[in-house]
Amino acid sequence: MFEKIQKELAEYFELDPATITRDTTFADDLKADSLALMELMFNLESETGKTLDDDVIEKVKTVGDLCDMLEK
Repeated sequence: MFEKIQKELAEYFELDPATITRDTTFADDLKADSLALMELMFNLESETGKTLDDDVIEKVKTVGDLCDMLEK
């Protein structure tokens, strides 16, 4: 799951995937605002077939947090 999220984030933010780790934060490291996070969540839901709670944006701080939620 991490590799899929890493690839999606790298494409979205135009970064080298190697720079994205499980400890990468959305707000500080990626400078992602809530709109960007919503779009990413929607894309990941479509790709994985998993549904995330509406309040997931408030709970997810790092890439690892998102991986954990999608792996449940």
